Amino acid sequence: MRIHVFLDFDGTISMDDVGDELVSTFGDFSTHSLLLDGQISVAEYYHRAAASFSAETTPEAVTAFALSQPLDPGIGPLVRWCREHEMPVKVVSDGFDVYIRPLLAQSGIINDVAIHCNQLKFEGGRWTPTFPAASESCSCFCASCKRNVVLQYVADDDIVVYAGDGRSDACAVRFADIVFAKGTLAAACTAEGIPHHTYRSLTEVLIILQRRLADKDFPPRRQAVLARKRAFESE
Repeated sequence: MRIHVFLDFDGTISMDDVGDELVSTFGDFSTHSLLLDGQISVAEYYHRAAASFSAETTPEAVTAFALSQPLDPGIGPLVRWCREHEMPVKVVSDGFDVYIRPLLAQSGIINDVAIHCNQLKFEGGRWTPTFPAASESCSCFCASCKRNVVLQYVADDDIVVYAGDGRSDACAVRFADIVFAKGTLAAACTAEGIPHHTYRSLTEVLIILQRRLADKDFPPRRQAVLARKRAFESE
């Protein structure tokens, strides 16, 4: 058995939703309401947002913007503790590499985590989003499927720990044994009957994981195990 820790980025590792701040700073955020109303997909929203970026949205400007965004101060201690106890950490985000990688590099933990996220490329004076983990087999609220990242790593007897905060995490937590949830994700877990720890900071996540490890309290969640099995069988 191995314990895998999956962390959302926007609103979980970062204090704010950096993706929303990126669009608000450099482009037109108004189409976000169409996304929330279900009139357009996440991928379509990102394409429209990128097309709206102003001429001043250079790679240098985006990097400078990224490095000004605050992270949860608990991320470094959490990742280092997981490394010490051989719990691999994966960042699973429906946001973009252009701010996730600079921020994790600045925090000093980029070499201690695997990063799975969308890409935002600047070519010919234009920004174009791509979604390496897009999946037609899942209807989750993501451009890239977080569920498939979870399934990519875990074996039958492994334990999945997941921490998130929003709609893009609601599908993935169905496949997790231990869930940390806040914001709309906590409401979704409550509505679906998914047991979860509520949290405000990653420091709280670390404290709970430390206590669970001391108590050897990492049980598999039956519904998550069955969900993973069904997903593997359907592929």
